[in-house]
Amino acid sequence: MKGDLVYWVREGRGRLKSIKLTVCADTDTDVINNQGLSELRRQRIRRLMEQAKEQGAKLSYKDLSLILLTSKATLKRDIRTTR
Repeated sequence: MKGDLVYWVREGRGRLKSIKLTVCADTDTDVINNQGLSELRRQRIRRLMEQAKEQGAKLSYKDLSLILLTSKATLKRDIRTTR
């Protein structure tokens, strides 16, 4: 099951820019079954950040928190783990 999202991020001077993000990928089920929910969340964070970067945008903790329905503290911990 694949789930794409059009998300609006703020650029300089408050202008909005739309970007297309893949929130759910076909491989997510395999990751949950083999590596667990934490790894799935880390892979989603990496994927979302890479897609945003490719489209010339940056996602904040607040953006990721809204997209993934996860607390900022959890995101910060996961991002520290992925580096």
